[in-house]
Amino acid sequence: MEIFFAGTGTSHGIPVIGCTCPVCTSEAAEDKRTRSSIFVKGSGGTSIVIDTGPDFREQALRAKLNKIDAVLYTHSHADHLHGIDDLRIFSHKSRRCKTSEKPLHIYSNAQTLNDIRVRFDYIFSPVKEGGGKPYLELIDASIFSAEHPLCIAELEIIPVPLLHGHSEVYGWKISEKVSADKTYSLAYLTDCNFISEQSIELVRGADILVIDALRKRPHSTHLNFEESIVYAQKIGAKRSFFTHICHDFSHSQIKAFLASHTDDSLNIEPAYDGLVLNTPCAP
Repeated sequence: MEIFFAGTGTSHGIPVIGCTCPVCTSEAAEDKRTRSSIFVKGSGGTSIVIDTGPDFREQALRAKLNKIDAVLYTHSHADHLHGIDDLRIFSHKSRRCKTSEKPLHIYSNAQTLNDIRVRFDYIFSPVKEGGGKPYLELIDASIFSAEHPLCIAELEIIPVPLLHGHSEVYGWKISEKVSADKTYSLAYLTDCNFISEQSIELVRGADILVIDALRKRPHSTHLNFEESIVYAQKIGAKRSFFTHICHDFSHSQIKAFLASHTDDSLNIEPAYDGLVLNTPCAP
């Protein structure tokens, strides 16, 4: 399984428009944070995208993304959704490359799917030939669970319910079997300020945890650094990464914060745009 951090920034992106703070004016590549998204590729080539924010086109070009088998949405806020029109090229390719015309499958909770239908109604309305739009099918992911996961080729996927303020959103767990007795898993938990015990149990012991960590200061709808550390300890992943990071701290400052607030056993660090992780492949 290959994990590509397409974006690791908060809703403004970093640098923030008009901001001259030290992080926004930093020359360090790790301090350039586009809106949060992650691309996952299985050992058999299955390609999954989580969230398509306003920077999706730029992110896809950077990753040399040439196909998508499914898109998973965490929720419908603009910074996670409003690049959806750039799925056109991927949905059209899927139509050309298959004997039967099949839409690109989109998975999320009912509220997010409804928001997509309302906000991007042109996608689902009949148009004359030549009207450019994505060819998508919206699927309510609440039908999937740990007992009945969504299976896309070599990847198993389950939604992980979270709270983002008062909004019910999804994290995602993506797993791949690499041997008869070993499965590698990614838990992607962005945009949340509360994770229930039931959801913690769904992702406990994941190989990779990616978790919302907006800033050091408290926030009403996001986890701050210390809250993220507490959840990371409960989940007990082999490696953990902060994402959805604002411009309060530079990458190097977050590393220093973590060095002073955690021990090596937790193995937690800030993610950055373009970071690639590879887990062992299936034989």
